[in-house]
This record gives sequence, C-alpha cells and structure tokens, in this order.
Amino acid sequence: MLQNTAIEAWNNTIEAVKILHTGTSPQGYIFEVICTNLTIVMLVTGFETYCKRRFLELEQEGMSLDVDALLDKFLSNKEKERGEAEIIKVEAQRSSISPVQLLIDMGRIDFQNYGRCKLAYNRAYGIKFGEIKGITSALLKDIQRIIGFRHQIVHISPMMGMLNQASVPPEEPIFPKHEYALKAINVFNEFINSLHSATLKLRHK
Repeated sequence: MLQNTAIEAWNNTIEAVKILHTGTSPQGYIFEVICTNLTIVMLVTGFETYCKRRFLELEQEGMSLDVDALLDKFLSNKEKERGEAEIIKVEAQRSSISPVQLLIDMGRIDFQNYGRCKLAYNRAYGIKFGEIKGITSALLKDIQRIIGFRHQIVHISPMMGMLNQASVPPEEPIFPKHEYALKAINVFNEFINSLHSATLKLRHK
C-alpha cells in the first residue's frame, strides 16, 4: 500500500476533526466536551505522525542530515561508551535501512514528546522550532500545553470537563468547548504548515 505523504496525512487529520464538529447529539453539552477532547487527541496524534513521517521523508529526499549529532543526543552515555552508535550503523546497513530509520524504529525518538521532537529536528536538520518564520513563542507554548491536555484526556478521562484543572487557581479554567477546539485546530495547523515550509527550504546533500 502507498503511504500518504506527511502533509497529506496532516491535512486528512484537519479534515477529520472539522467533520467531527459538524455532528450533533441530544446529549447536549457533554457531546461538545467529548468532541473537543477527541479533537485534542486527534490533533496531537496527527502532530506526532506528521513530525515522524516528515523527518524520514527529508532523509529519503536527500536532505543534509547530521546522523552523528542525532545519535549523540538520543543515546545514553553508557550506550555511547559501549559503541552503540557504530552498532546501530552496522545493523542498519545489514537491514538495508538508514541509521536514522533504525533509531526511530527502536523508539528512541518520541515525536509526541515536544522536547524530543524539537531536539531531533534541531540536531538532524538544523531546524529550530523557535526560529521558524510564522511561529511565535505563544504558539509553541500553546502546542506544549495542548499536548499535556491530550495526556490527561487519554489517561484520566475523555469526558474531562476542565482541561487545566491542576492549575486552577491561579489560572482561569479552560473548558473543552467548541471554541477551544477551533483554537487548537488553528494552533496545530499553523505550526505544521510553518514547519513544513521550513523543511522545504532545506538543502539537498
């Protein structure tokens, strides 16, 4: 089966969450809560899928990539002392894949973890999220916060009625209403499209 490109997969996610919000239910407000919470889960999953798939696409497209810098950051000191970086390179060659692909297959780069995703793009391709045109510090803060909300929704309850309950007070409550879902959609869509534009400007090897 042919796999969609990273940006196609992301656009499908946006279309899906927008369709989700055209639904109605006699259950009233709780339906709005569930739709918003599911939107957050879908957006964060879409973020992870895009970032992982695009990361690999760039290598396949022949973009300049610092494999050694990536291995240095995503292997522990003990692993580096054991020569794990060279072992990965040999095993990747034996499996006819790149060391980067093997590192990801091993689960070393969690693209749903904002910090590790940010680090991976920086070390491998020199892309710094905070310096991408069109991306503000406020937007990056929103991304991280919504990723945190996703973890609560998944691990506590998809019917959670206050997204930032642990921070109230002093923060004002954030309720999972339709308006917040639209904000989350816009935040993630702006980030992904800006990141995608940045990747298109990379140089080939």
